[in-house]
Amino acid sequence: MPSYGWLFDEKRCIECQACETACKQWNQVEVGINVRYRRVTVRHSGTFPMIQEQSLSSACNHCDTAWCMMVCPVKAITRRSEDGTIQIDQSRCVGCRQCAAFCPYQAPQFNERTMKMEKCTGCFDRIETGLEPACATICPTGALQFGEWDDIRTQGVDRVPNFTNPAQTRPHIRFITTPYPAGQ
Repeated sequence: MPSYGWLFDEKRCIECQACETACKQWNQVEVGINVRYRRVTVRHSGTFPMIQEQSLSSACNHCDTAWCMMVCPVKAITRRSEDGTIQIDQSRCVGCRQCAAFCPYQAPQFNERTMKMEKCTGCFDRIETGLEPACATICPTGALQFGEWDDIRTQGVDRVPNFTNPAQTRPHIRFITTPYPAGQ
């Protein structure tokens, strides 16, 4: 079974939120209900004049050890054998929010209109046709990349500041942290 993952380079992220928009459009995520499958967050640290800024584009990391799947009392969350993505079966979900409580990445979100949980699907429908997820195809700087996990898992590092320790869930995301040469 092929498995996929994300590669994110915060230095290239310009916080344009194109990834969020593309995701919302492709997946037809309803607006006005505060559900965002992909989220761009910006954190500031330090004190003036030594302020540091960190950008992070996050979504479901389709973890090897998916806590959301393990705690779902009705088994509405499963892993697709075709691509390893973690999916929520809306017909089985009872909206109990257990998955949200246990996911350290805040991927599952409660839709107050449907009273069910939703999250990033990894655009499995696009993967099936040979395309990348909508969020990765639109990133204008290449900060967010997508590919086969075997190719990504050895790149960069598995953790950056403000990202949950990946040791227990083994998320399918890696981070590029090396500085660029002067002038780039």
